[in-house]
Amino acid sequence: MRELGLSKIPDLAGNWQGYLTSSFDANLKQHDVAVQIVQSWTQICVYLTTITSISASRVAAIEGSGPEGVVLIYQYENQPLSNATKTMHMHYGTAMLRISDDSFTGEYYAGRDRRTFGRICCWKISRANYRARAA
Repeated sequence: MRELGLSKIPDLAGNWQGYLTSSFDANLKQHDVAVQIVQSWTQICVYLTTITSISASRVAAIEGSGPEGVVLIYQYENQPLSNATKTMHMHYGTAMLRISDDSFTGEYYAGRDRRTFGRICCWKISRANYRARAA
């Protein structure tokens, strides 16, 4: 559908790398992230990994007709790894990322009791065939 011009939704499937900043440490440090996006015609899943936690989207959408251009919006569940600080625990959050060619940037908010927020910046490193996993 995309090749025929019937859809303006970009193919985001693949591996991305970048960093995030967090209000937890006053946005003073860039934390490395690896992102894997699995996308099909009907689904999109976002997996974000840091050295201390793994996040997986629970609901995600791509908006292609807004004033900000193409935006990936998702709600995630974050699970800390064993090396995370003792104050970190499972939590939910939301991210809104603006897509530009082979990169994205945007903000996230970790809700409820964490109440942290920050910025995510990533660029694409590979376009592997992840559509089969999303189906």
